Amino acid sequence: MSVTPAIQPPARTTTPSVGRFRIITPTRILIGATVGSIPFMLLSVLDVGGERLVWDNLHWSISAIGAVVAIGWSVRGSAGRTRTVRSRAAAAFGLWAFATLAWAWMSLTNSVAVPSITDVAIVAIAFPGVGILVASVRGRLSLAEEAAVYLDAALGFLLVGSLIVYVFGPTAFSEPTAASFAALAYPSGFIGLGGSGLIAILAIGYPIAARGSFALLAGCVLIGVAYLGWLAPSINLADPGEAPSMLFTIGTLLAGFGAATWEDARSTNRRFLTAARGATRIIAPLVVSLLFLLMLAPVHDSIQTALRVGMFVASIVFIVREGLLLRERTNMLSAMTALTTENGRLVGELRDELKRRAVDERRLIQASRSAAVGNLAEGVAHEVNNPLTGVLGFAELLIDDMEPDDPHLADVRTIRDAALRARSIVRALRDFGNPRPPELAPTDLSELVGQTIDLIRYSIESRGITIDEDLPSLEPIEIDRDAVQQAVLNILTNARQAVADGGRLGVAVQPDGDGRLITITDDGIGMDAATAQLAFDPFFSARDEAGVEPAAGLGLSVSSGLVESHGGTISIHSRPGRGTTVEIRLPAGRPDRFNEGRGVKVA
Repeated sequence: MSVTPAIQPPARTTTPSVGRFRIITPTRILIGATVGSIPFMLLSVLDVGGERLVWDNLHWSISAIGAVVAIGWSVRGSAGRTRTVRSRAAAAFGLWAFATLAWAWMSLTNSVAVPSITDVAIVAIAFPGVGILVASVRGRLSLAEEAAVYLDAALGFLLVGSLIVYVFGPTAFSEPTAASFAALAYPSGFIGLGGSGLIAILAIGYPIAARGSFALLAGCVLIGVAYLGWLAPSINLADPGEAPSMLFTIGTLLAGFGAATWEDARSTNRRFLTAARGATRIIAPLVVSLLFLLMLAPVHDSIQTALRVGMFVASIVFIVREGLLLRERTNMLSAMTALTTENGRLVGELRDELKRRAVDERRLIQASRSAAVGNLAEGVAHEVNNPLTGVLGFAELLIDDMEPDDPHLADVRTIRDAALRARSIVRALRDFGNPRPPELAPTDLSELVGQTIDLIRYSIESRGITIDEDLPSLEPIEIDRDAVQQAVLNILTNARQAVADGGRLGVAVQPDGDGRLITITDDGIGMDAATAQLAFDPFFSARDEAGVEPAAGLGLSVSSGLVESHGGTISIHSRPGRGTTVEIRLPAGRPDRFNEGRGVKVA
């Protein structure tokens, strides 16, 4: 009896298309090209069969073809900047492979000529080479910095070319032929390309590694050195030796490896980035200085003109470079200045807005608190006023009926005084809880304030307190006489109680636009900021802490309500030990609203 399993294992399937080329990688292609080139390099070194030129062309061709295939293969699967750089590198190495194969064919057929199609292909490598430089730099820096990198690269070319001309120029220009010029142009081009690329990767901040951009540049420099070692001796028909031939292949494979492994990744080492940025800042001045020193050295007559032209071009490039950077920095400075100014304005507006919101918030809190306390105060005043009237009436009757020498007379008078004080508190509660619209009438404010001072003048001057009055005659304004007098009286009472015996009070009335400003100052104990913030709160009083007569704490609250009912504001400025100044501002016209909120300021 057989049992069929509940779950059948999946059938094995093969996908020959997937992974067919997985074992092929750019690095393996280059390894294969290296392995294929080494035997022919050895045959060339040994000059087997006296066919060194044949062996050289073979390992040159194998290395060039291997580099092209590896770079082309690396383009597969890449994207973005990496794909662009590798594609342009593939084009450059394609031209290099074509030039190598063409040269091999001409060598084998004994049809070598300069210039030829080989020279055209080598010169054409400059176009994708410049494309690689642009693709690496574009979008990484500002426009001015990007242009500076290109100009620095041009200066690098000029320096390399000038040095090669200085060393080999007299010999090359003694017999000016195409081969002589090629002997100077090719090494200048490849070494200059390596130096320019180094400037670019330092400016961008690519990491130093044995692969990628640094390997590509090192390979270009080796090819340039190979040309320098091979073509320069050929000017005098000398044997260049075996080293240049080896360097051609090594440089090609190394540059191909660098192009195939090129990645768009910046270094994360801050020290390296700082050092690289510092190096890019001194490259241009250093190159121009070296060119200038080269002009001061003994120069053969045949190359003087070439070096002077190079120095002139370098000077123009350097001036343009510095001008672009200076312009960008000037624009950045202007933008930063404008941004700083705008930020300052926005900060100022924000600060003012926060202050306004803080004031509005406090006014809302004060208004809601006053409304709640007002409702409570009105009810308490109504309930307390009736029994208080009876207590006060019977106390007066008892005093009238008692003899002056009655031992209980003092106690009854204490009851009467306490009842009078309680009645004043009840009236303040009633006024606070049920404020009335002001009854406006033309009033001489200075005269009204003077009359108010007279009401408590005796109690002030009896303590040796001096009153400084500045009450000029002014045009009448429309105010509620009783309301303003009550507000001023409350503030004067507070000031009198805060001033020590022998102190000073100041009362002044002056124009404030079309309105009036009442200023009441004292040299009393003053208040700190926290206390001043609470000064207009109902039932708050600092007299207990100050050691003076306690109060109900409604004076300033009632006063602020009376002033606000006129559309005015009341502000208090106080510092501990420096006294207090209260300012009442009353408008000339009628108020637009009544008791909508507290016009209170504290400083």
